[in-house]
Amino acid sequence: GVALSRLRTLLEERPEVSGAVISLGGSILTYGVKPDGSPWRVAITNPFDTAETVGILSLEGQWCVSTSGDYERYVEADGVRYHHILDPATGYPADTRVRGVSILSKDGLLSDALSTACFILGPEKGMELAGRYGAEALFVMEDGELILSEGMKRYFTKNDSYRK
Repeated sequence: GVALSRLRTLLEERPEVSGAVISLGGSILTYGVKPDGSPWRVAITNPFDTAETVGILSLEGQWCVSTSGDYERYVEADGVRYHHILDPATGYPADTRVRGVSILSKDGLLSDALSTACFILGPEKGMELAGRYGAEALFVMEDGELILSEGMKRYFTKNDSYRK
């Protein structure tokens, strides 16, 4: 998140750069305009099958998209799956029925921090937190349900083949 914010500043200092997409782990920065004028398209990974997507965000201009999920970094022990996103109240992996959260914001640090915090809080409290910071949120729940903030609905197109 910090790196995305710094890269955005560097791009703003270079008027010769008219557009870019930068991906750093679970965070993506879109900047400026694509050469053909079409929106940037950012895929949201399907946590049940990482070779697939749940859908696409269509974005114009500068945006930061950060995703936190339980599907890439985890370990299984004695038939129990433990992911890496820890609830600070318990010290154990967060258990909120969430498989992934994607946050859309103008600021990289904010989107990165919110994706993790919203994962830990779950959809109800997470939506409230994202809204307080003017960010949009998309939750993929353990039953496959997609929960989107009202603003996220403007940018998101669900993949027709996504299971639900």
